[in-house]
Amino acid sequence: LTLDVDHWSTGGGRTHAPVPFYVSSRGYGVFIDTARFVKVYARVGNRKDSPRNPPPVDRNPPPGDPAPRWDAQPRSDAVEILVDGPGADLVVFAGGSVADIVARYNLLNGGGALPPLWGLGFWHRVHAAADADRVRREVADFEARRIPLDVIGLEPGWMTKSYPCTFEWQTKRFPDPPAFTAELLARGIRLNLWENPYISPESPLHQPMFPLSASHMVWLGLVPDYTLPAARRLLVEQHARAHVAIGVSGYKIDEVDGFDVWLWPDHASFPSGTPAPVMRQAYGLLIQGLVFKDLFKARNQRTYGLVRASNGAASGYPFAIYSDAYDLKEYITGLSASGFAGVLWTPEIRSAREERDWISRMQVVAFSALAQLNAWASGATPWHFEGA
Repeated sequence: LTLDVDHWSTGGGRTHAPVPFYVSSRGYGVFIDTARFVKVYARVGNRKDSPRNPPPVDRNPPPGDPAPRWDAQPRSDAVEILVDGPGADLVVFAGGSVADIVARYNLLNGGGALPPLWGLGFWHRVHAAADADRVRREVADFEARRIPLDVIGLEPGWMTKSYPCTFEWQTKRFPDPPAFTAELLARGIRLNLWENPYISPESPLHQPMFPLSASHMVWLGLVPDYTLPAARRLLVEQHARAHVAIGVSGYKIDEVDGFDVWLWPDHASFPSGTPAPVMRQAYGLLIQGLVFKDLFKARNQRTYGLVRASNGAASGYPFAIYSDAYDLKEYITGLSASGFAGVLWTPEIRSAREERDWISRMQVVAFSALAQLNAWASGATPWHFEGA
């Protein structure tokens, strides 16, 4: 289980929410509490000391002898787990049903997220290049069509620089961020900001964060070591000043999943000494904790957001996983499977092939943990889309 890709059809079983937790129909569940790479051999590989191995079968019996079915993978009677490195605990849950076991797993890890009421409405993410006036026009269009709108999401263009990021407002597009945010709040609309965690040389955070970051960069931006209190404090103080203080209600945390060629290599070093593969596994989880606990909960404020990658023990964090998977069948798979892992999940609806497909996607997202249209690239609206 490795936190690598979010395209299930090409990930080879890898996932952007690698929760090492499985449930048996025999009344128990097992959580492997580690951020290391994990491999689970479920009834694969026969131990020589097992009394329950099936008898060997001759694959090429002589003429006239019975030819029972030969199996290339004889059934094992064990589940074995390989953890790539030291440091893992096994937690076993008992329960009368699968639901009981999953509930107990969730309770151990925070009791399940409780989103604010505004987070349960409809979200609309505008085009990446949208400015304040375009947002106002789209809000007016929603109101004219009497379609409820609870959250507006701004994509990378709200920043002075992105990929890597400054986290500061682009005043050419948003000349008065406090007034703009207050205007939305007066209409009952919350504001959610896109970001990835990699820091641009043009960010005021670059210099103080330099000694608190990894040996390697992502998109030529610093990779902060958020296991360090000093690094967490720097980001929280900047976000509190530039965003939360003017009424921003949450974040979409992007680009915290990927292969080691996409993020940082396995041999990268971090100031805390955390191994690079472990940091890649846990980075999405670290930032969820930072935003939820250090930024919002510390100020007695509720939040709800999105995150591109998570891991085990995230049940109490108010973030919904999203992905670059676009097939409708994958949407349904993610929606139905996520509940077993204690994670919230939402399809990333952008466009459709035709009208019926658009309606089906909207219906699926309405049943997810976060009802959102992500028009960052397409500029789509609920009433209009360009065919994929």
